[in-house]
Amino acid sequence: MAQRVAHAAVRGVRALRRRLRRLWRWLLWRERFLWLEAQLQEPACDEVSLPAVRCYRFEERWAFLGALPPEPAHRLARLWEALPQSWVFAAGDAAVPVVYYCFVSVGTVWIEEFALHRSFEAGEAYVHTCYTLPAYRGRGFHSRTLQAVCAWLWQHGFQRAFAVVSERNAPSLRGFLRAGFHVTGSVVHYRLCGHVLRSRPVFNS
Repeated sequence: MAQRVAHAAVRGVRALRRRLRRLWRWLLWRERFLWLEAQLQEPACDEVSLPAVRCYRFEERWAFLGALPPEPAHRLARLWEALPQSWVFAAGDAAVPVVYYCFVSVGTVWIEEFALHRSFEAGEAYVHTCYTLPAYRGRGFHSRTLQAVCAWLWQHGFQRAFAVVSERNAPSLRGFLRAGFHVTGSVVHYRLCGHVLRSRPVFNS
């Protein structure tokens, strides 16, 4: 009896801690987003080690979207309509045609995390909306596909690529760093009672 009471008390304390953590995150939460940049150059890696990556243009978007479940397909269709100067790079395997994808955009893009419109110049590209299916995470699809994307961009005359990633998203950040990106700026978000406040973005000179 005493043992059951003790176990119940421990469970109660753990539940209280979880509730307090959720409350604290709602009251005040801090998250840092990193601005990444890569100087593109001739790829040195062996192309055999890269996954089979397909590039989809805006005109070919339905071939890509048709391989996705309805909910993400509708959401990504709206994104692509808003950013028609974009390509999607997708990697798959024999069983699943799309296990990883990312967008690459040029021109003027709204960077939500930094609350600014960035007009990318000729030779510059913005990599965003990267996603790996949960069952395929930890297999290197993110970093190796990014390497293939950077190789494609270099072959098509691009000199620089940019991206934004949350400092908390360690797997995504590692993938970008392995693909040749480095941190050149940051912004901090503070969530106070459900409202998001941003610090002034800081970029390396």
